Amino acid sequence: MDAASRGTSYVYGIERHTLCLASLTGDTSNNRFALGTLGITEPGEIHVVDFRSDENTLQSTVYNHTSGVRALASTPWDPSHLLVVNCGRTSASSNETTTTTAGSPTSSSSLSVLAGAAVELVALSSDQEHGPENETQRIALLQPAAHTESSQYHQHQQRPVPPHAVVCHPATHSKRAAVVTTASVTIWDLSHQSEDRPAPIFTVSASTQPMTIIDDIGTAAWHPTNTNQFSTTDSTCIRTWDTRVDVHKAQGPVTMATAVDCAHSAKIRALNYNPNLPYILASGGDDGAVRIWDLRNPATALLELANHSHWVYSVEFNPNHDQLLLSAGSDGLVNLESAVSVSSAHVVAGIGGHHSDPGASRRHQQASALDNIADKPRASDAEHTHGAEENSDSDSDTDDNEGAQRPADGLVAQFDDHETSVYAAHWSAADPWLFASLSFDGRMVINFVPREEKYKILL
Repeated sequence: MDAASRGTSYVYGIERHTLCLASLTGDTSNNRFALGTLGITEPGEIHVVDFRSDENTLQSTVYNHTSGVRALASTPWDPSHLLVVNCGRTSASSNETTTTTAGSPTSSSSLSVLAGAAVELVALSSDQEHGPENETQRIALLQPAAHTESSQYHQHQQRPVPPHAVVCHPATHSKRAAVVTTASVTIWDLSHQSEDRPAPIFTVSASTQPMTIIDDIGTAAWHPTNTNQFSTTDSTCIRTWDTRVDVHKAQGPVTMATAVDCAHSAKIRALNYNPNLPYILASGGDDGAVRIWDLRNPATALLELANHSHWVYSVEFNPNHDQLLLSAGSDGLVNLESAVSVSSAHVVAGIGGHHSDPGASRRHQQASALDNIADKPRASDAEHTHGAEENSDSDSDTDDNEGAQRPADGLVAQFDDHETSVYAAHWSAADPWLFASLSFDGRMVINFVPREEKYKILL
């Protein structure tokens, strides 16, 4: 019996604080994930972890990094490269200089930008021997520009805003990346990797969109096929942008293709496109809800899943079976949801016509739980589990011809392997039934889609 059948969890733990996890999407032959340590009291590290399904073992390679890692993203065009958001460091006095990763001296006037707001494209060299002596090698530096920010203390102050997220376009030919700060989203083209400091090609911010209120940007997500379209979140709103329009020459919000105001009742922290239905978008917010939208008619959510009791940090569609949706949050839970009614499987089956009435398919589950959400993340009190929960049969449809159960919308399984906030959950690029999740205490857990749900999809 394989690991997926018996529902075993596999844990990779380190005694470091972690916020970021990435599936190495460019490697479709191995179940490979990368995680970065914050480096609060120790040097930063990047761990590349392989799950060997034939042996049910975890193996890792550790790379020293120049600073702590706030966020990272896999580059689909090269699995040996990563985009890394460095944690900020306190700048030195105005007379001092520092040394960059490449070894060139840098004045301290730019140190706050370089160290505190730097995004690096780094290589994980495959010819180095495994061990803690491995080092990441910087290929390029992505340095966002300063933006105007206003507050009750500093009105319209120009200063570098440190990035907190980076997102690569999923197409291997694209080589575009979005760097996210609270004040802007900047698009970079990394096709010419000979450039140590490539120039950005597009920026969305309050200064470039004077007629649109853009504040407290949370995250961004790329359209899965269109390299000129991406979506952003600011506070409780979702906006979709088209980079084919020159934003610096635009008058008003002409580059904004779609806007969903008040998509959540609290800040949105997670966003992900359905890779097979590119007009379908999932969002997760501080209200504990996961909502799925049709960007062709975003007046109301197609589906609402409210199975988290606290903030939602991560949502992701399964790239092969998009009726499966992962979500993770500060309640310490990883939820595997079924969203079959808004999936490509529903379109192929032709059940009742697709999205003819988006409002009719909206489902609100445990809505009353959203009113009791706390103000701060809490740790889960659940014990480590070695088996996935089975999906309830109460809402399953029965096939009249074969007597087999069909997938239905709702919670498939809830994984409580973590004891602190779970910041990320991602699918493997090699196995469509395998996923990994990461919590703040440095625990990465490998889990599987329950066998029962797998058979519902395949049979």
